[in-house]
Amino acid sequence: MGNLRVLALEGEHERELLTHQLWRQGWSVRRTFHFLLAWRSRESERPVPEERLLAHWLSEGESDNRLVDYLQQELVSIGWLQDEADFSAALNALVVSFDPARPLRAWRLFALNTFTQLSERIAQVPASVATSTETTEDSETIASFAAIYRRLFSLLQGSSLLDVGCACAYWPLLVAKGGHCLPGPIVAVDRRVEALRLSALLAETLGLAAQLRFEQQDLCQPAFLHLGQFDTVTAIHLLEHLEESQLPLALDQLLQVTCRRLLIVVPYEEQAQICYGHRQVFSTAKLQFWGQWCLERLEGRATYWCEDLLGGLLVVERHHQP
Repeated sequence: MGNLRVLALEGEHERELLTHQLWRQGWSVRRTFHFLLAWRSRESERPVPEERLLAHWLSEGESDNRLVDYLQQELVSIGWLQDEADFSAALNALVVSFDPARPLRAWRLFALNTFTQLSERIAQVPASVATSTETTEDSETIASFAAIYRRLFSLLQGSSLLDVGCACAYWPLLVAKGGHCLPGPIVAVDRRVEALRLSALLAETLGLAAQLRFEQQDLCQPAFLHLGQFDTVTAIHLLEHLEESQLPLALDQLLQVTCRRLLIVVPYEEQAQICYGHRQVFSTAKLQFWGQWCLERLEGRATYWCEDLLGGLLVVERHHQP
């Protein structure tokens, strides 16, 4: 991907051979827990970006959302990956390295492994005791989202669900698998075509394609409102990807498609994680402010509350009209 090459190695012996070969060829080499990093400047009359190589010895069973954690903890932290494009390219190449000749199969493996991990973790703790005090392995992406989804299951209302910014659609697929929000529709939207393709592929693999509808929609565009209204609307780790100036429009659009309950989840960060595409940071006070904004926007015909949920959860509940 660009100037980055990713290699999947068989194990320790192959890793040592590669290390010595790179040293002899003049590469700079660094070892992390899961990766071997190498880089060198290309010889050219004009300045050319350096070549970079990322080698790993992970098994197919480890191709899941832990890869996101590994890249963040081991490469972003040392400045080897610096922005969203860099991070996305590295993740894509890393996932595809498990089956370079069949990239769709490689991504399906990643998505299916992640979904399986989420399902298992959610099943380990009953929804009634899933609270914000759960901290076991909460630094891992999969464990964190399993805790978030457990809480959201208990907050679902009505017979229809709209998930905005669905990414790989793990949440709506978990809802469909669990038999929630039936017989009403479950609709998942994202503005990225590649995310929707992967979502549809995972839904087909799980045998759930008939229970969901996927649509390419941008929350901040007028066409978003053509989706109609849904009993429960979720926006999970979406708002931090927007500029702060876009929040009034985004929240207004979300409120208009919500019939009963709007559930918004955001991370709390001291600095925006640029590698994840975050454009702003949230805090408890900021989430409370926007909860009050939603209440005023609905002219008091609603209630709201905030919870700590490995970040923040904002619940906006419309009052039923006689």
